[in-house]
This record gives sequence, structure tokens and C-alpha cells, in this order.
Amino acid sequence: MEVRFERVIDLSYPVDEDPPRELPIDPPRIYATATIERDGYFEGRVDLSGHCSTHIDAPALMYADGRTVELIDPQRLYGRAILMDLSHRLKPGDAITRGMIQKWINRNGDIPEGVILFIRTGMQEYAYQPIFNRRWIGLDGDAASFLCSKGIKLIGSDSPNIDCVEGKDLDFPAHHTFLKHDIPNVENLTNLDLLPREFFVVIAPMKLSKSSGAPARVFAFI
Repeated sequence: MEVRFERVIDLSYPVDEDPPRELPIDPPRIYATATIERDGYFEGRVDLSGHCSTHIDAPALMYADGRTVELIDPQRLYGRAILMDLSHRLKPGDAITRGMIQKWINRNGDIPEGVILFIRTGMQEYAYQPIFNRRWIGLDGDAASFLCSKGIKLIGSDSPNIDCVEGKDLDFPAHHTFLKHDIPNVENLTNLDLLPREFFVVIAPMKLSKSSGAPARVFAFI
């Protein structure tokens, strides 16, 4: 495969001590265990949740027999990607419905089988505000089922949760739907406003053993 590009865009937030995240996930603790002044070299320790900052959700998050992060098929972590920009019609707390997705398809063309789909909700604008992890924008269960029927291989969003707020009370239907079909979720993406509709992407999560999630570095090639 030949990939030609002029620019690389980082779509991930730093893993720092106050990253964008869904509550009640604790922030990372980052501290030095050795310093140049004391030890002649610098080394640090990081204690974190697998679901903080920009991160991937593995099927084990919702299914006892699901894959953990280190077992995610690498073929799902790179390839042709489509940006579905719905930010102009959404506000915090809204649900993305099948009808909204169908209208986007009617205007932009169908979603090809085997692509990675990123959805721009506009939640990036609220990333460091309290509303970000209280009234986020996500997919309802029917919308998630519709996208699964299109044959996408990974779903991502600039929201802290792929489910809508209402979905939280319904046992996370979007998470269950995607992960049942072995489709990983990437949450807390950033810089989606810099992307064209089509691009190439690489998702590089930490290869954490026995974990349902892991922070990820995500690069778009345009």
C-alpha cells in the first residue's frame, strides 16, 4: 500500500494530571522516582486509568469473554478513514441518531465497508470545561447498530463517551453494540476540525495486558 501525504496531525491529548476524561475516572498521577540532581538520571512513574485522555476501548470493557487491549487486531488500528462532521447541528447532551447519520450519507455518499469512522461532535470545544464530562454528545443504540451494518472497523469521537448521556441510563447501548461486533471505540479525540473528509489514520494504543482500555496516540495523514 502506498500512502502519500503532506501533513501529519496529532489527534490525541497529552496524558497529564488533568486530561479530558469521563467522570468518575481518576486523573493520572505523574511523579519522579529519580532526578538528575539526586540520581544522575531522570525517571518517572505514571499511575493511570486505561480510560483517561485519548484512549481506546476494547471489547473486554463490556464482555467477560471479549478481547483485552493487547489482543485487538492490529488490522483495525490503521487505514482509510472518514470524518463525519455533525458539529454544526449538535449541542452538549444531544444524541446522534440514525436519521442524522442517514442525512449525512445522503449529502456525502455512503460509508465504505472496512473504513475507520471518526465523528466530530464539537465536544472538543468544551474539553476543559465541567460540561465536557457531564453533558457530552454520543450515539444512541440504533445509530450504533446502523454503523455496524456498514462494516466499519473502528469508531472514534471527540466526545469523552461514544454513548449519549441518555445511553448511560440504558447500560451503554452503543458500547455494547460496537464491542459485541469487535469494533474498538476511540474516545477523546482532538483536532478533528483540522481534517478533510477522507484521510489515512494510525491508532497506537499502549499494549496493556489484561486491560479493557489504554491511552492511545492517534495520527492522521493528510
